[in-house]
Amino acid sequence: MAYAHLTGEQRRELHAKILAGIEALYPGRLAEHIERLAHHAFHGEVWDKAAAYLRQAGNNAAARSANREAVARFEQALVALARLPSSRETTEQAIDLRFELRNPLHLLAEFGRLFDHLREAQALSEAIDDQWRLGWVFSYLTQMLRLTGAADRAIETGQRAVAIADARNDFTLQVATEFHLGSAYEDLGDYRRASVILRKVVERLQGDRVYERFGLSALPSVVARAHLMSCLAELGEFTEARDRGTEAIRIAEEVYDPHGLVNAEFGAATIRILRGEFTEALPGLERGLGLCQSSNLLLMFPRVAAALGFVYARSGRLPEAVPLLERAVEQATSLRLTNMHATFLTWLAETCLMSGRMEDSVRLTELALERSRQQKEQGHEAHALRLLGELAARGEPPDIAKSEDCYRRALLLAGELGMRPLLARCHLALGLLYRQAGPRARVEQHLDIAITLFREMDMRFWLEEAEKGLRELR
Repeated sequence: MAYAHLTGEQRRELHAKILAGIEALYPGRLAEHIERLAHHAFHGEVWDKAAAYLRQAGNNAAARSANREAVARFEQALVALARLPSSRETTEQAIDLRFELRNPLHLLAEFGRLFDHLREAQALSEAIDDQWRLGWVFSYLTQMLRLTGAADRAIETGQRAVAIADARNDFTLQVATEFHLGSAYEDLGDYRRASVILRKVVERLQGDRVYERFGLSALPSVVARAHLMSCLAELGEFTEARDRGTEAIRIAEEVYDPHGLVNAEFGAATIRILRGEFTEALPGLERGLGLCQSSNLLLMFPRVAAALGFVYARSGRLPEAVPLLERAVEQATSLRLTNMHATFLTWLAETCLMSGRMEDSVRLTELALERSRQQKEQGHEAHALRLLGELAARGEPPDIAKSEDCYRRALLLAGELGMRPLLARCHLALGLLYRQAGPRARVEQHLDIAITLFREMDMRFWLEEAEKGLRELR
């Protein structure tokens, strides 16, 4: 074709003329021709227009969830910007383009590329002393670091973002950052501090603000409640947790926010799993898994699939449980979503134990313990220690000393972190362990404490287990 025989300069001139022609023909309808305008502006080397049109094309692609296309357009726009004379305006545009790249890269789990773009945005913001944009860089880094298992570093960047937000009285930056900061404390097992921060986010978002996104991919009013539910459940504050769950699901359904709904259903399932209400957790998790698949919520799939697999196992549906849990662990690994990896491994390990796969269960539990310690996730570490104690007690022969040590270390951590449901289960486990070897008084002491705690929290499934243990003793 004739185009192939044109020189580079002739091609550039042709694209520039076509660009000018489209702009002249459709002056009031340019939005309908953004892709063509972006293409011809870029290849015609009309760099200022190329940057503007490509940015608009990227936002259009992101709006229809064409995330790879959005990334390609935004990165082309960055190339166009780099060809323009350096100025504060072009630097600001380069930072903002990297912010717009964040959501599609986040949804594609391209965390390495996202980290690189955010670090470049940080350097540019610092170069022009733009505190507002620097605050957003730290806020976005907080989210990314948390998801990739660096919650301690996420807290550092979150605190820097909050300091900037407070100094500027920037409500939007405060909301977005406090949500991520609270979630980072949750990952570290500091459920009390996480609850305080997440409650603050919920309380900030009243009236019409309940339905605002504040630059996040899901409604903060919903996802803050979802994470708050999980924290409250670990603390044994089940009544408030359920109330927050009802609110979260109602808000998400009002505006049909699939991402928020999945988060809310996962939070509700966390409550039921900790209470031992496994069958009751099934409908919400199955709904959540369906939404992950129909709405292509790639990052949410592992946590929902893992929880559903564990609930299947606890409900006597082991053939369905194991492959779903294994798929969840595999996908979380491939996406480098490590902030809940220890929990997924613990659930899979417990499912293997129910399936009679003792060696696999021990291996996975030890891996979960190692991962939780590497990432300083003390709450996840406590759950893994409890399971390791159970495995030692069930060994052939039982290793009573190791079992007792694991239970006591889990008990200590649970007490420090305020994890009352786990604390009660550790007392129950120690009471049952001492029936095999230990003074009767110690058995009764631990079972009595467990029964009291289970009654206070209305954990009926585990209460029946503890009362059964005490009856059999007498």
